[in-house]
Amino acid sequence: MALQIQNIKGTFEIEGDFTSNNAEKVKDHFNHLLDHYSEVVMCLKKVNRIDKNALDILNEIYKKASRRSKILFVLGKENRLVANSLKNYQLTHIFRNDY
Repeated sequence: MALQIQNIKGTFEIEGDFTSNNAEKVKDHFNHLLDHYSEVVMCLKKVNRIDKNALDILNEIYKKASRRSKILFVLGKENRLVANSLKNYQLTHIFRNDY
């Protein structure tokens, strides 16, 4: 499934395959958001596939937000595919429970 990023009432939902084929699109989109907003909400609930390159991009976005003292809420812990992938790469700390 092709990747789409939709703004649903201020939550940016990533839907489809978040893989190396489109990871740069996600990176560019969220870098732009972090340049313009102090809080950004990313939702991974509708991600069908995720690969190592996408996880690296996700980690880069998280680190950029931290460096710039921005708040990045990453939702989607209930998506087992995403949660397991983040767990395997020791990235579960990016999920936020306090949104």
